[in-house]
Amino acid sequence: MLDPKNVINLTAGVVADPEIINDKIAKFRVAVEYAGSEKGSQSTAGYFDITYYLKDSEGFVNKNASFIHGQITGGKMKKGSQISIIGRLLQERWQQDNQNRSKVVVIAEHIAYAASSAPKSSENKSESSSTNTSVPEEF
Repeated sequence: MLDPKNVINLTAGVVADPEIINDKIAKFRVAVEYAGSEKGSQSTAGYFDITYYLKDSEGFVNKNASFIHGQITGGKMKKGSQISIIGRLLQERWQQDNQNRSKVVVIAEHIAYAASSAPKSSENKSESSSTNTSVPEEF
């Protein structure tokens, strides 16, 4: 259960193909476009590292984790995919070259495709856009 004081909900684009570590954790980076840029800045996007725990000692954590694992291993969730994430923030801290370092990462609790970018099956490609839902049935 998410702590209501630490919940983040964002829609973002995946900027590099997700990586699965030890068949238990998915890690990837997303870009979030800001509504407006900072004064004088050319940057209009922020980049965030995402960690999603897929499995524990008993198997997949939930149905969503099983689905996301299949999407990543099947090459459907990849660079360019638009996704929605519900999760929490975690500040990681470490030392490097005798300096304290830190970064904020998003620990995902649920991931879904944003409606406009879900992979389409080959049978849906020939249908008209009015009948194509573009969101996998698992969602």
